[in-house]
Amino acid sequence: MKKIRLFLYPLLAVFVVTFIIGTFFDYQIASAVYKDKNTFGLVISILGTIPGYAMFAFIGGGAVALAIHRNYKTFIKVIFFISAVVCLVSSTYFAGREFFGPNGYDGVAPRWAGYFIALPVMAGVTYLGYKMCRNSEQEYLWLFLLIMLLALIIALVPGVSLFKVIFHRPRFRSVENIGLDFYHWYEPCKDYNLYPESLKEEFKSFPSGHSAAAIAFPAMVLFLPIIKKDYQKYVLPCFIAGLAWALLVMFCRMLLGAHYLSDVSMGAMLTVLMMIIAGIVIKNIKKITI
Repeated sequence: MKKIRLFLYPLLAVFVVTFIIGTFFDYQIASAVYKDKNTFGLVISILGTIPGYAMFAFIGGGAVALAIHRNYKTFIKVIFFISAVVCLVSSTYFAGREFFGPNGYDGVAPRWAGYFIALPVMAGVTYLGYKMCRNSEQEYLWLFLLIMLLALIIALVPGVSLFKVIFHRPRFRSVENIGLDFYHWYEPCKDYNLYPESLKEEFKSFPSGHSAAAIAFPAMVLFLPIIKKDYQKYVLPCFIAGLAWALLVMFCRMLLGAHYLSDVSMGAMLTVLMMIIAGIVIKNIKKITI
């Protein structure tokens, strides 16, 4: 757990610093990097959340392993299977909606077509989660998976969505292209209710859900040795690759004018903070071997 904290706390500190910088210089930074409808940025944006939302599918695979390879009562096994299905469906939904929605190639294909692209990927990750968890040395694996699931849900669902509803910050692309007023993240948006429903997506700048999801993968791989000590060898390369990808996603969201620096920093901070809290909880639960 000490190694986990060594990665997470500095990461949180970096995002706090960039959040503060963004608070003062959001508009100037956004003006410098913005490229309208940049193809590279759009592709990275569409694919960017897949590793993060795949963590739901991975946990679902762990639930399947518990149902098949542990001696639980039948109704408990049924709960595990249902949980796995919910994790698979939710990961497919959240990742698939990006392909042909407002943040992707909007209008190119029906939005539901993205779910068929995401489904085989998430099914594969579910199987990977099953394979990696079936021989786990962790007696209370179900408790560990539950804690991680709750941390993800709080960071990615209410943590991000609730903030968007509260702040209604206009995206920079709409400030540039259709003349919406610029607001700092802490300023209440006075004009939100004056615009039609078709424009409400443009008032979801703060915080960045893409950033929160993208950073979930490198943050969670730090916990792999809790499942099985042999997985320690995968932690560093997966963390470095995942962090590089997350930072690229954050930059591309700014490149497209979908978010400001403070937006992507806050989104990442929410997930990292929840992972730190999860680590503290795990450390203080004596039943979980760490």
